[in-house]
Amino acid sequence: MSKEQLTANGNPCIFYGELFTIYGCVVDEVKSRTHIEKGLSTLSRGRDLLFPASTTVDALSLIAPSALMEKDIILGGDMFAIKISQEYNPVYLSYYFNYIANKRLSKYAKGTTIIHLHYNEIANVVVELPSIEEQGKIVAAIQGYTTKLDIEEALLERILDLKQYLLRQMFI
Repeated sequence: MSKEQLTANGNPCIFYGELFTIYGCVVDEVKSRTHIEKGLSTLSRGRDLLFPASTTVDALSLIAPSALMEKDIILGGDMFAIKISQEYNPVYLSYYFNYIANKRLSKYAKGTTIIHLHYNEIANVVVELPSIEEQGKIVAAIQGYTTKLDIEEALLERILDLKQYLLRQMFI
């Protein structure tokens, strides 16, 4: 799938480049659409970790999966998806790979000018994880802090707007 196939309407999709630019650890809302039919493309299966498979930046930027809980989203471009079983929390795993295991896993990326990461390179990597209950508690705590941070950033933006307004009023 190329950028030219993105449209204002159509089927929801995630394009490879959006993993770097739009989405973070979790895909809360799919932003893009395409006219491509679902039967002609790769679809998410729900509870997926989406990994970008190539970059020109560095190996570390490839170990930045986004958790996608939704099924039947068209996946396009140079990425691979790992379906996560019910025994694990995909959101926890996304945070884990993005912030804890990224340096360890980046050594599996190959290349100099264009760096690639393939599923078969990391498929057998063993990681120790807490119980599913602990994973859920950690995700809840992180999401709570993320929500609080979003609120504080919005408040700061409003305060800065108010400051600009008041400064303009001083010189009228």
